[in-house]
Amino acid sequence: MPDGVLQWEGLPGFGDRPLRFHRVRLGGDDAPRSLDGIARAEIHVWGFVLDLGEEEIALARSALSDEERARADRFVSDLHRRWFIAAHAGLRKLLNRYCPRHADLKIERAAAGKPYLRDIPSLRFSLTHSYGRALVAIARDRDVGVDLEKIRPEVDVLSLARRFLSKHDQDFIEGREPTGMHERFLMTWVAREAVAKVDGTGMRFPLYRDHLVLMEDGTAQWMMQNDGTAREPETVRSVRFLSLEPGWVGAVSAEGTDWIVIYCDDTHDGVRRGT
Repeated sequence: MPDGVLQWEGLPGFGDRPLRFHRVRLGGDDAPRSLDGIARAEIHVWGFVLDLGEEEIALARSALSDEERARADRFVSDLHRRWFIAAHAGLRKLLNRYCPRHADLKIERAAAGKPYLRDIPSLRFSLTHSYGRALVAIARDRDVGVDLEKIRPEVDVLSLARRFLSKHDQDFIEGREPTGMHERFLMTWVAREAVAKVDGTGMRFPLYRDHLVLMEDGTAQWMMQNDGTAREPETVRSVRFLSLEPGWVGAVSAEGTDWIVIYCDDTHDGVRRGT
């Protein structure tokens, strides 16, 4: 995990209405959203459903770069290939809405693998997708990461927690109502993933080197090293859990602590304030 304090707010189910997942729309011209319309203290988060028909998949594939098409072709599962194509085409469509004067956006990757826009470096973004759903986080002049996981009751999360996580995290997962155990396990997972995506490094193992520190009201404060010390405050990566539809757990992370989440969609004014 990247160096830095991990601060937490907004558990799933708290606060605003859930962020809704909408179908990826590839045809037509959506209303542009100026990059200037994103305050530096805001993270815009969008949710998408990735189920596309045959004609839509063909259109989505045509929107990808050669590198993205090559990555899609490496999938063995046709369903996973389709989800990948839909997610990355949806990301490109969304980025074009924020940058309407740039018809051909060049998405490149830094040395660590984090994607960025070569011609518009101030627009930062992160994409995650899981089981036919996707989240995109958009920020201005602030690195951002987002992660999403589907709750799968058949998964033995206790075995995974005991194998990979610290005793503190295990107590958090096991020590409350059994019905929420899968959600709590995924909270520890998506938060780590989101933080790792801020820097583009991927999660660093072993995960038991860190553990969650929670407040009595259920909101978490930071990630603590298991020697009892917090990370250096000048490299903070703070986290907000997202309020999502039932069956999903997600989190967004960004540099600093002075930011809020804005839930975005294409209904009404298209913006709802999150945590």
